[in-house]
Amino acid sequence: MPPQRASPIPVSAPDLIGPTSILEWPTSGPSVKRRRSKQPFTHVHLDIDLKPGAVHEPSVPILRQFEAFLREREVVEAGDLLRLAGGLLHAMSAQGYSRVDHWEVEPGGWLPLPEPTHARVEEPVGHLVRALASDAWSKVARARAFSVRLSGPGAVRADVVVRRVHRERTPTLSIDLHGRITPSALEDLVGALRQRLPVYRTRVGPYSYT
Repeated sequence: MPPQRASPIPVSAPDLIGPTSILEWPTSGPSVKRRRSKQPFTHVHLDIDLKPGAVHEPSVPILRQFEAFLREREVVEAGDLLRLAGGLLHAMSAQGYSRVDHWEVEPGGWLPLPEPTHARVEEPVGHLVRALASDAWSKVARARAFSVRLSGPGAVRADVVVRRVHRERTPTLSIDLHGRITPSALEDLVGALRQRLPVYRTRVGPYSYT
């Protein structure tokens, strides 16, 4: 009799734990045993590696405006960092993280906070354009890192850092989410980042449950 073929490995629907997941989870540590739980997280840390090279020409109107602003200011050294920051802010805003609580650059320190939110919520990218148009621009011209704290839906807080590294290495993001974060919301956020940034790999760091 001909040899019997091995049964194909089942492929799960895209989620946080299956073989088609867009997240890489830790392979060791105390939290791994509870990884399959569907209960909300109270804290999740993400490390995101980005592909080298400039961000592709954006198709979103607010990002096109941001790109035009950078060209007008003849941004060279910190241009890629700011383009990544613009894509990051737009992705976060699409998931409800629309209020800027704090941001700063390194070196340079704090940037001016946006004005109080108006009746129509404005994109954080638009707030950043206004900050760069102010006297704070000189702080950003040679920035190596951009940090922002955003408030999201359900009192969730996001602390994000975008780092511009040397040419032989890739830029990176780190995101810490605090609050009540469901697995589906985490997946949606990573998907939004992948749509707007050249994401190469997303790894889950320490996390905890309610």
